[in-house]
Amino acid sequence: MYLTTKIYRYFKALVLIASVLALCVVVLGAYVRLTDAGLGCPDWPGCYGTLTVPQSEAAIASAQAGYPHSTVEVGKAWREMAHRYLAGILGLIVLAIFIFGWRAKAEIKCSPWTPTFLLVLITFQAMLGMWTVTMLLKPAIV
Repeated sequence: MYLTTKIYRYFKALVLIASVLALCVVVLGAYVRLTDAGLGCPDWPGCYGTLTVPQSEAAIASAQAGYPHSTVEVGKAWREMAHRYLAGILGLIVLAIFIFGWRAKAEIKCSPWTPTFLLVLITFQAMLGMWTVTMLLKPAIV
């Protein structure tokens, strides 16, 4: 019985964390869009070819040389990357919910198809985010 309660508590905690994080991702996404930082990083999933925003003058010059059609704006890039980082963390938590949903479906008493749908939805939204950047914010994608 203790194992069932423990698994259920972990599952419930993950769902709660994912719900709060999803709200944060949506709000931050709106902020990124409203501040026109949607293309703060012209590539995906990184930013100017790295996992972080270029900060030093040399890194900014290198980024500008690598992406001559984009102006490096550090503030916009950080807003965009913060959104991507939070969305990535949310994706990992949803993956954990999916695994729990299938491995412990008897203990948590939840249909495993619900977390499966959630994982597919989050994956599709990540693809939309990628297409938004790689297709340069085409209205059909946005």
